[in-house]
Amino acid sequence: MSTISHPALGSLRGVTFASTIQYRNIPYARFNGRFKEATLSDGPISSSGTVYDATEWGPLCPQTKNGIKFDFALAGVELPHIDDYRMSEEEGLNAVITVPKDIQAGAKLPVIVWIHGGYWVVGGNSWPQYDLQNLVELSIRLGSPVIGVAFNYRLGVAGLLASEDLESNGNFGIKDQVLGFQWLQKHIAGFGGDPSNITAFGESAGAMLLSTLLQLSSALFNKALVMSGSATLRPSKTELQQKALYNDVINHLNLAENTAKERVEELSTRNIESIISSLPPLLHVGPSLEPGFLDEIVTLETISEKTTPSWCDEIVIGDCFHDASCFKTRVLNHENNAAYFIACIESVLEPASAQAIINSYHIAASNSPEESLVHCMELLTDLRWYLPILHFALDQKQGSSTAISRYHFHQTNKFDCQWKGLAAHLFDITLLLQNHSDLLQDDDLKLSKDMAERFLNFAYGRGFVSEAEGGSEGNVVVWGPNGHTKIVSADEYDEMLRNGRGRLLRSLGWETCEELANALQFGPKK
Repeated sequence: MSTISHPALGSLRGVTFASTIQYRNIPYARFNGRFKEATLSDGPISSSGTVYDATEWGPLCPQTKNGIKFDFALAGVELPHIDDYRMSEEEGLNAVITVPKDIQAGAKLPVIVWIHGGYWVVGGNSWPQYDLQNLVELSIRLGSPVIGVAFNYRLGVAGLLASEDLESNGNFGIKDQVLGFQWLQKHIAGFGGDPSNITAFGESAGAMLLSTLLQLSSALFNKALVMSGSATLRPSKTELQQKALYNDVINHLNLAENTAKERVEELSTRNIESIISSLPPLLHVGPSLEPGFLDEIVTLETISEKTTPSWCDEIVIGDCFHDASCFKTRVLNHENNAAYFIACIESVLEPASAQAIINSYHIAASNSPEESLVHCMELLTDLRWYLPILHFALDQKQGSSTAISRYHFHQTNKFDCQWKGLAAHLFDITLLLQNHSDLLQDDDLKLSKDMAERFLNFAYGRGFVSEAEGGSEGNVVVWGPNGHTKIVSADEYDEMLRNGRGRLLRSLGWETCEELANALQFGPKK
């Protein structure tokens, strides 16, 4: 155990590792009640003469039990974990801070902040696959030490439900993260971190959340790594859409016949875990339009304009070649995927364009179910992940000062799971965060090290693509396959590794592509 005397927080006792100290369950925000905004936690957390015990994991924000199993299923392998994670509304807004040992007085180390994914409904900073301790240890060995931070934030109905009944726009989970970054700016210097050099990174729902934070006017961090997600993947909901979601929640809770006052009373006082257990486990929640906070819906047309604020110096955005693997149960689970996809394509596109898409993605009803799954997955990945990256990188608003870099992940999963042989959703995080090293093969370990080094260089302001490699402008980092890292031009990447499909989709126009993606997810256009 090791103790730090923080100038504002007081004395804290953390867990000591080989070259790091980890401080857990640090409250960064004060819970003010369900469906209410939290406030910044400020001032000491230990009283005079006492030491705050930061050696135990804090509770998760309330969520579906065993949500960690969803995450492990995407990665294809499990890590040792707690069987029953503690949850708490009042104490869930906590941070984990991992710092190098023996930081010199006055040090100002770069800070990396992880925003976990989990469909906006599950996840937490105590999950072993999201622990930053190994990544911070590696940063020290590489001579580029950083401080790692991970926040919990409110999830599901507790974090995002909006309605007139509740007199709420939701967005609580997003505003929790805003408070987290504000807390960091005030307090990370006491841990040896530089509040003017903060790099945020998130994957899947964490990337969607990060992309949402980039729409705000307040400066929260300096650099961002947006991995396998953007604001277009789950854009801000309109009032009508949130009303429909609220009605679904009310129906699941058997409150449809109650008065508005009775519904609010029940939602506000019933045990939150009881509410969550009565709802579908992967409820389709999302942010709300809110004047003065989230003013507009981000589309493929507006993504670069709305998510490249002047206060963020540099953004890296990328995807996995088979990111739509995470949509298997929701979209890619038809008796005949190819027939369904062809029907959707033909319901939206003119015959020539429809045939061009069908041919380019090799979608045919005669394919085996395994072939159909992969080909349909590639189309859905390109529409929901790759195309937003192209718009983001290639259609940046004129005069923007934000530097944009890109990567694409093609390393295939080798675990004995349903995603074996595919560059599936979440496998990039499995490599980057260094928590599966004992389970990885040599080429995975080689790529894992390059990913971490490149990310740490980015956090240090050295660029995602070095000048010796040609710099980021016009170039793309390709991770995998076979453990190799390549730097290629954007056009070369699309032709060689995407078979010109980005160019084909962009030729259809963003509105048509949005319409096609919606048809694939929700059914053929009527």
